[in-house]
Amino acid sequence: MFKNKNITDKNLIFSIILTLLFLFACAAAYMYINYGYSKDVILQKANTYYINEQYFMAAKYYAKAAELKADGADLYRNYGTALTKLANYDSAVKYLKLSIDADPYNPETFYCLGDALYLKAGSSYSSDKFLQAVKYLEKAATLSPEMEKAYLLIGLCYRNTGMQENARAWYRRALLSGNFSTAGFYNLIGHTFREEERYKEAANYYKRAIHSDFGFVAAYCNLGDMHVKMNDIQNAFDCYEKAADINPNYIVPYLKIGAMYAEQNDFDEAIPLYLRALQINPDNDRANYLLGIAYKNIGRNTDAVEFLKKAAYRGSDEAIYELRNIGIDLR
Repeated sequence: MFKNKNITDKNLIFSIILTLLFLFACAAAYMYINYGYSKDVILQKANTYYINEQYFMAAKYYAKAAELKADGADLYRNYGTALTKLANYDSAVKYLKLSIDADPYNPETFYCLGDALYLKAGSSYSSDKFLQAVKYLEKAATLSPEMEKAYLLIGLCYRNTGMQENARAWYRRALLSGNFSTAGFYNLIGHTFREEERYKEAANYYKRAIHSDFGFVAAYCNLGDMHVKMNDIQNAFDCYEKAADINPNYIVPYLKIGAMYAEQNDFDEAIPLYLRALQINPDNDRANYLLGIAYKNIGRNTDAVEFLKKAAYRGSDEAIYELRNIGIDLR
């Protein structure tokens, strides 16, 4: 009887020891597994994904870090920027504002917040959001007068709300700073006058851009466009040809000159120019579209369909419309 009791006691002790060992093993395994998900490790993973521009994964890990009470201006800014890249603008704005609360003197954060609001405004066509963006972008430019991208985005915000004069004021401020491309900002001022259909004033600023940089091929094309608007066809040709002479691999002047010939129903002159453009960039939807239309107008319908299809597959809504008129549905 006593012998059986001793055996039972030993079994009980042995069971207790095994249970304790199992519990210690589980605890150790839990600690080991969760070490990989500690706040610092998660934040490190988030930052690595962010640096590598893997914004979905970065946002996922920044969210985990925030759940574990990680905080700080850098975390909030990076998280907000990742969310902006994912078009989650409301959440991006929230975290970028938290970053500003943590560090109210970082111009990059103000720029990122302005950028998020600008993109949100563009997706919702909201003038108020564009002007909200301006508030933060102006702060970024004030904190960092050398931040060219802030001046550029401020100008776009004002132009999207029809406030071209305000855009010009900021472009001129950029010019006066002497920190940025004179030609580039003269060209942008030209755009604001063009948007107001003040073609002569636009032309004057495109000329200033050219005089600041004689190799600025886009400015020659913009000036050519203004000559077209003012019915000065010969000077328009001269501007486009000058752009092509400066940079034979710049596609725009070939399309512009080709379109001018097409406007005169001179498709024999237009087609070689469109083909030259496609030698430079075979995937250009505009070049494929214009060539397709030119072939259509001279009765080469098979060729027309070929290039209109190429244009459509590369994103041209005009090409899709033309194909439907011909009786071809790409669906």
